[in-house]
Amino acid sequence: MTVDTDDELVQRWITTWVHARALETSTVDGWPLVHVRSRTRESELICIDPGPEAFAALFEHIDGDARAMLTVIGDDVSPYSALPLPRGVRVDRDDETLMVTTFTPIDAAPLESHFSTLWDIDEHRARYVVESGNRVAAEGTIGILDEEATFDAVETTPAFQRRGLGRHVMATLTAYALESGARRGILAASAQGRLLYESLGWDPACEMLSLMGAVVDD
Repeated sequence: MTVDTDDELVQRWITTWVHARALETSTVDGWPLVHVRSRTRESELICIDPGPEAFAALFEHIDGDARAMLTVIGDDVSPYSALPLPRGVRVDRDDETLMVTTFTPIDAAPLESHFSTLWDIDEHRARYVVESGNRVAAEGTIGILDEEATFDAVETTPAFQRRGLGRHVMATLTAYALESGARRGILAASAQGRLLYESLGWDPACEMLSLMGAVVDD
Protein backbone atom coordinates (compact mmCIF):
# COMPACT_ATOMS: atom_id res chain seq x y z
CA MET A 1 0.00 0.00 0.00
CA THR A 2 1.32 3.46 -0.89
CA VAL A 3 1.51 5.85 2.04
CA ASP A 4 0.92 9.49 1.19
CA THR A 5 3.32 12.15 2.40
CA ASP A 6 1.92 15.07 4.40
CA ASP A 7 2.20 17.24 1.27
CA GLU A 8 0.14 14.76 -0.75
CA LEU A 9 -2.51 14.42 1.96
CA VAL A 10 -2.91 18.16 2.34
CA GLN A 11 -3.11 18.63 -1.41
CA ARG A 12 -5.83 15.96 -1.57
CA TRP A 13 -7.76 17.77 1.15
CA ILE A 14 -7.42 21.20 -0.42
CA THR A 15 -8.32 19.96 -3.90
CA THR A 16 -11.49 18.16 -2.85
CA TRP A 17 -12.54 20.83 -0.33
CA VAL A 18 -12.11 23.61 -2.89
CA HIS A 19 -14.06 21.54 -5.44
CA ALA A 20 -16.89 20.86 -2.95
CA ARG A 21 -17.36 24.54 -2.14
CA ALA A 22 -16.56 25.81 -5.66
CA LEU A 23 -13.83 28.06 -4.24
CA GLU A 24 -10.93 29.85 -5.88
CA THR A 25 -7.28 29.60 -4.85
CA SER A 26 -4.13 31.58 -5.38
CA THR A 27 -0.59 31.43 -3.99
CA VAL A 28 1.13 33.51 -1.31
CA ASP A 29 4.82 32.99 -0.56
CA GLY A 30 4.60 29.62 -2.28
CA TRP A 31 1.64 28.39 -0.18
CA PRO A 32 -1.98 27.92 -1.28
CA LEU A 33 -4.41 30.68 -0.32
CA VAL A 34 -8.03 29.52 -0.37
CA HIS A 35 -10.57 32.28 -0.95
CA VAL A 36 -13.21 30.92 1.43
CA ARG A 37 -15.51 33.97 1.47
CA SER A 38 -17.63 32.48 4.27
CA ARG A 39 -19.32 33.87 7.35
CA THR A 40 -16.28 33.06 9.47
CA ARG A 41 -13.42 34.12 7.19
CA GLU A 42 -12.53 35.60 3.85
CA SER A 43 -9.38 33.62 3.22
CA GLU A 44 -7.25 30.78 4.59
CA LEU A 45 -3.52 30.50 3.92
CA ILE A 46 -2.39 26.89 4.37
CA CYS A 47 1.20 25.74 4.91
CA ILE A 48 2.70 22.31 5.53
CA ASP A 49 5.26 22.10 8.35
CA PRO A 50 7.42 25.01 7.11
CA GLY A 51 9.37 25.35 10.36
CA PRO A 52 8.58 27.83 13.16
CA GLU A 53 10.70 30.66 11.72
CA ALA A 54 9.12 30.46 8.26
CA PHE A 55 5.66 30.14 9.84
CA ALA A 56 6.20 33.25 11.96
CA ALA A 57 7.15 35.14 8.80
CA LEU A 58 3.64 34.42 7.46
CA PHE A 59 1.96 36.26 10.36
CA GLU A 60 2.18 39.48 8.36
CA HIS A 61 -0.47 38.14 5.97
CA ILE A 62 -3.12 37.96 8.72
CA ASP A 63 -1.91 40.47 11.32
CA GLY A 64 -4.81 42.80 12.14
CA ASP A 65 -7.18 41.22 9.60
CA ALA A 66 -10.05 39.55 11.45
CA ARG A 67 -11.23 37.83 8.25
CA ALA A 68 -7.89 36.17 7.45
CA MET A 69 -6.82 32.71 8.66
CA LEU A 70 -3.41 31.04 8.65
CA THR A 71 -3.26 27.25 9.09
CA VAL A 72 -0.23 25.04 9.59
CA ILE A 73 -0.47 21.27 9.16
CA GLY A 74 2.14 18.74 10.27
CA ASP A 75 2.90 15.66 12.34
CA ASP A 76 3.47 17.82 15.45
CA VAL A 77 2.29 21.44 15.59
CA SER A 78 3.41 22.09 19.18
CA PRO A 79 6.49 24.10 18.05
CA TYR A 80 4.12 26.41 16.20
CA SER A 81 1.75 26.68 19.17
CA ALA A 82 4.66 27.83 21.31
CA LEU A 83 5.48 30.82 19.11
CA PRO A 84 4.79 34.29 20.55
CA LEU A 85 2.00 35.99 18.62
CA PRO A 86 1.82 39.66 17.67
CA ARG A 87 -1.10 41.64 19.08
CA GLY A 88 -2.96 41.39 15.80
CA VAL A 89 -2.93 37.56 15.68
CA ARG A 90 -4.87 35.08 17.83
CA VAL A 91 -5.31 31.31 18.04
CA ASP A 92 -8.58 30.24 16.44
CA ARG A 93 -8.38 26.42 16.45
CA ASP A 94 -5.72 24.27 18.05
CA ASP A 95 -7.51 20.93 18.34
CA GLU A 96 -8.18 19.91 14.74
CA THR A 97 -6.84 16.79 13.04
CA LEU A 98 -6.63 15.92 9.36
CA MET A 99 -8.09 12.40 9.08
CA VAL A 100 -8.25 9.84 6.28
CA THR A 101 -10.04 6.62 5.46
CA THR A 102 -10.53 4.01 2.77
CA PHE A 103 -14.29 3.70 2.39
CA THR A 104 -16.23 0.69 3.59
CA PRO A 105 -19.97 0.64 4.38
CA ILE A 106 -20.96 1.85 7.86
CA ASP A 107 -23.81 0.30 9.82
CA ALA A 108 -26.19 2.70 11.56
CA ALA A 109 -29.45 2.25 13.42
CA PRO A 110 -32.62 3.39 11.62
CA LEU A 111 -33.76 6.93 12.34
CA GLU A 112 -36.57 7.49 14.83
CA SER A 113 -39.89 7.98 13.07
CA HIS A 114 -40.24 11.69 13.84
CA PHE A 115 -37.10 12.55 11.84
CA SER A 116 -37.22 13.34 8.14
CA THR A 117 -34.35 13.65 5.66
CA LEU A 118 -33.54 15.62 2.54
CA TRP A 119 -30.73 15.98 0.00
CA ASP A 120 -29.42 19.12 -1.69
CA ILE A 121 -27.16 18.06 -4.57
CA ASP A 122 -25.38 20.06 -7.23
CA GLU A 123 -22.40 19.42 -9.50
CA HIS A 124 -19.88 20.17 -6.75
CA ARG A 125 -21.25 18.64 -3.60
CA ALA A 126 -24.10 16.82 -1.86
CA ARG A 127 -25.61 18.04 1.42
CA TYR A 128 -27.61 15.61 3.56
CA VAL A 129 -29.91 16.95 6.27
CA VAL A 130 -31.85 15.26 9.08
CA GLU A 131 -34.76 17.36 10.33
CA SER A 132 -37.12 17.24 13.29
CA GLY A 133 -40.16 19.25 12.33
CA ASN A 134 -38.75 22.49 10.93
CA ARG A 135 -35.47 22.19 12.84
CA VAL A 136 -32.18 20.89 11.48
CA ALA A 137 -31.11 18.06 13.78
CA ALA A 138 -27.95 16.99 11.95
CA GLU A 139 -26.29 17.54 8.60
CA GLY A 140 -23.18 16.95 6.56
CA THR A 141 -21.77 17.74 3.15
CA ILE A 142 -19.58 15.66 0.86
CA GLY A 143 -17.61 16.72 -2.19
CA ILE A 144 -16.36 14.08 -4.62
CA LEU A 145 -13.61 14.47 -7.19
CA ASP A 146 -12.72 11.27 -9.04
CA GLU A 147 -11.89 8.69 -6.32
CA GLU A 148 -11.43 11.29 -3.57
CA ALA A 149 -14.10 12.66 -1.24
CA THR A 150 -14.00 15.26 1.48
CA PHE A 151 -16.52 15.51 4.30
CA ASP A 152 -17.40 19.05 5.33
CA ALA A 153 -19.54 20.66 8.05
CA VAL A 154 -20.76 17.43 9.64
CA GLU A 155 -22.69 18.71 12.64
CA THR A 156 -25.37 17.64 15.10
CA THR A 157 -27.46 20.34 16.77
CA PRO A 158 -26.75 20.24 20.55
CA ALA A 159 -30.37 19.39 21.44
CA PHE A 160 -30.14 16.23 19.29
CA GLN A 161 -26.71 14.96 20.28
CA ARG A 162 -26.06 11.47 21.68
CA ARG A 163 -28.85 9.95 19.60
CA GLY A 164 -26.76 8.38 16.86
CA LEU A 165 -27.41 11.11 14.31
CA GLY A 166 -23.74 11.81 13.65
CA ARG A 167 -23.14 8.16 12.86
CA HIS A 168 -26.25 8.10 10.67
CA VAL A 169 -25.08 11.12 8.66
CA MET A 170 -21.60 9.65 8.20
CA ALA A 171 -23.04 6.28 7.16
CA THR A 172 -25.34 7.93 4.63
CA LEU A 173 -22.61 10.14 3.16
CA THR A 174 -20.23 7.17 3.01
CA ALA A 175 -22.82 5.15 1.07
CA TYR A 176 -23.22 8.11 -1.31
CA ALA A 177 -19.44 8.27 -1.78
CA LEU A 178 -19.19 4.57 -2.58
CA GLU A 179 -22.10 4.75 -5.03
CA SER A 180 -20.37 7.70 -6.71
CA GLY A 181 -17.11 5.80 -7.19
CA ALA A 182 -15.06 7.42 -4.41
CA ARG A 183 -12.51 5.20 -2.73
CA ARG A 184 -10.76 7.41 -0.19
CA GLY A 185 -11.99 10.08 2.21
CA ILE A 186 -10.38 12.99 3.99
CA LEU A 187 -11.64 15.58 6.47
CA ALA A 188 -10.58 18.12 9.09
CA ALA A 189 -11.95 16.97 12.46
CA SER A 190 -12.49 18.85 15.69
CA ALA A 191 -11.51 17.11 18.93
CA GLN A 192 -15.16 16.15 19.51
CA GLY A 193 -15.67 14.96 15.94
CA ARG A 194 -12.46 12.93 15.97
CA LEU A 195 -13.92 10.52 18.53
CA LEU A 196 -16.82 9.73 16.20
CA TYR A 197 -14.66 9.41 13.11
CA GLU A 198 -12.15 7.11 14.81
CA SER A 199 -15.04 4.86 15.90
CA LEU A 200 -16.00 4.64 12.21
CA GLY A 201 -12.53 3.61 11.04
CA TRP A 202 -11.00 6.98 10.16
CA ASP A 203 -7.30 7.43 10.96
CA PRO A 204 -5.59 10.59 12.22
CA ALA A 205 -2.96 11.78 9.74
CA CYS A 206 -1.75 15.27 10.70
CA GLU A 207 -2.27 17.89 13.39
CA MET A 208 -3.62 21.33 12.52
CA LEU A 209 -3.27 24.78 14.07
CA SER A 210 -5.23 27.76 12.77
CA LEU A 211 -4.58 31.41 13.61
CA MET A 212 -6.76 34.41 12.80
CA GLY A 213 -5.99 38.06 12.49
CA ALA A 214 -7.41 40.25 15.23
CA VAL A 215 -8.41 43.89 15.23
CA VAL A 216 -6.13 45.82 17.57
CA ASP A 217 -7.56 48.74 19.52
CA ASP A 218 -5.05 51.54 19.95
